[in-house]
Amino acid sequence: MTILIVEKAEENVKLIAELLAEYYPMSELIHCQSIKESLAYLAINEGVGLGFFEVELSDGLSFDIFQQINITFPVVFMSAYDKYLSQAMPLNAIDYLRKPIEKTEIIRVLDKYETLRKHFLLTVKSPDYKTLSNKDRLVVKKGTNYYVMKTDEVAFIYTESRVVFLIDKTGERYIIEKNLSELELELPDRQFFRVNRKFIVSIDAIKSFKPSFKGKIALELMHLSKAEVSISQENAAQFRKWIEG
Repeated sequence: MTILIVEKAEENVKLIAELLAEYYPMSELIHCQSIKESLAYLAINEGVGLGFFEVELSDGLSFDIFQQINITFPVVFMSAYDKYLSQAMPLNAIDYLRKPIEKTEIIRVLDKYETLRKHFLLTVKSPDYKTLSNKDRLVVKKGTNYYVMKTDEVAFIYTESRVVFLIDKTGERYIIEKNLSELELELPDRQFFRVNRKFIVSIDAIKSFKPSFKGKIALELMHLSKAEVSISQENAAQFRKWIEG
């Protein structure tokens, strides 16, 4: 997925990019600083999946971009002022962030985007989606070689330093060239659960689980004895339903 950041402040770009790297490690991040630069990029490039747009840019308001080109992807607007809110919301906006931008707010927006994206994929129920949801194998990489792995051989998948790793049931580690959001949609949902933004686990890989701090659930996974994987309070009820079948 390509994500477009239209922002003049480097510190905001850095913060947004760091969180996007955790959520979408295989994504392409494009940074534009002005209306002119954004129009030049969008005129010759398609396939943007999400945009973060600062309202006040050096050469005007980013709303001008929407006057000159048809934007079809969802946008998160950012501004130090509330006065632009009514102008922003009709322009494909899924949220409006007040500056200074907080890390927790970006996380909230990305979680919201994922929820909306999954909802519309499930609602449409296209033939492609049905095919993806029934996948029984994945292509993985080790060294320079690629292998086909059956999904019932997978223990868990996680992201670290912008790379997505797959651990099979023997404990072998592979790289997989997809992000967790794509894999979450492709893997059988009775077998796999997205426990947090960094882990997807197979039910067969769960050795035990227990209540944790502030309503969270701590998982003990096979081949991961030195650390517990945490499920947030918000996902705990859904996890319990899933694991009970």
